[in-house]
Amino acid sequence: MKLDIEFVRSLFPQLRDDPDFVFCGNAGGSYVAQPVIDCLEHYNRHLRVQPYTGYPSALAAGEAMDRTRGGWASALNIDEQELTIGPSTSMNSYVMAQALGAAWGAGDEIVVTAQDHEANHGVWRRQAEARGAVVREWPVDPLTGLLDLEGLTPLLNERTRWVFFTHCSNIIGTVNPVADIVAAIRRRCAARVCVDAVAYAPHHICDLRALDVDMYLFSLYKVFGPHQGLMYLRGELQQELSPQCHYFIQDDSCKRFNPAGPQHAQVAACRGVLDYFDAVHRRHGGGDAAASAPAMASLHTLLSTHEAELAAPLLDYLHHSPHARLLGKADGKDGDRAATIAFKPLRKGSSDVATALHLQGIGAEWGHFYAHRLLANLDIDPDQGVVRVSLVHYNSLPEVQRILTALDAAL
Repeated sequence: MKLDIEFVRSLFPQLRDDPDFVFCGNAGGSYVAQPVIDCLEHYNRHLRVQPYTGYPSALAAGEAMDRTRGGWASALNIDEQELTIGPSTSMNSYVMAQALGAAWGAGDEIVVTAQDHEANHGVWRRQAEARGAVVREWPVDPLTGLLDLEGLTPLLNERTRWVFFTHCSNIIGTVNPVADIVAAIRRRCAARVCVDAVAYAPHHICDLRALDVDMYLFSLYKVFGPHQGLMYLRGELQQELSPQCHYFIQDDSCKRFNPAGPQHAQVAACRGVLDYFDAVHRRHGGGDAAASAPAMASLHTLLSTHEAELAAPLLDYLHHSPHARLLGKADGKDGDRAATIAFKPLRKGSSDVATALHLQGIGAEWGHFYAHRLLANLDIDPDQGVVRVSLVHYNSLPEVQRILTALDAAL
């Protein structure tokens, strides 16, 4: 079955508002689906009160927030008590660094990578160094930016407390085999595992029980929703780690690691992402229960097939271009390549190429995209950056053709 791209695009008002613009900066933040807008508008129009305080509109406000938490817990195959909805992944990581760091000391070790967005590197490194713990770095290949399990194994020992890595790089687009990596870590030591899925969640909402991770984070403003960050923390860790909220609400799991407390309307609107997935699921023959891990897996097959078709001609073009260095794998045949495509222009500056694309109505972006360490490891000046074309399932093949034509002129 092929994705009904016209139906999908009809659910994003911004695509209708500016049909001549090709938006391909999705890895920085996606367009918002209509059901999300509807949820946010409904809450702000009808339920803008303190939730859970007893009167009808307050009860309805609380129910709207509960609908979000229950739906996302089902989609991720986790317990509601294991879910925190905070302002963003960067902020959630910062808060968790305070919680984790309180238990680290001299003799402890953590593992980080240079492939990650800084949100899944710097906060952990700073906490470890401040407390006398050892930071070990899982190296990337200096040519491809890829991680190899053989590079991780020697770093693991009985002192390793946590391993932090990304599900998918926001530069090279590689999808790391999380379940395999976690299994390898478990065989070697008792370390906990944290995975940053910000660059992967727009392409696949995963069954977290199947991945066997201890912490998993992603941002919904990159998954067609509001500016919120979802964080899973394994249940047993909820009580082991130091709470980061007011002492008298620390037993409330949705606030324990969210010191600012939930942003009510934004949390309620997060359910709209699942309502959007429901609509796409039903359109393609599914029931109305896309907010479950099995249904998400089925939907992923449909969406990933379409995204692979979008990425293939761009990867092929850049791989063979004498004027660009494609970063990451040249194809997605193994299913481990997201449609996040970055390249270093060889004749012009990254900013110049991005500007040329903008003048042709192509919304690509340039910079280091907060993967400063990865670019440095690839021998690319982070300040000069790279150009990134990042696609999701609402992009179309005609848009890809326009990008290719524009690249021909810009490079």
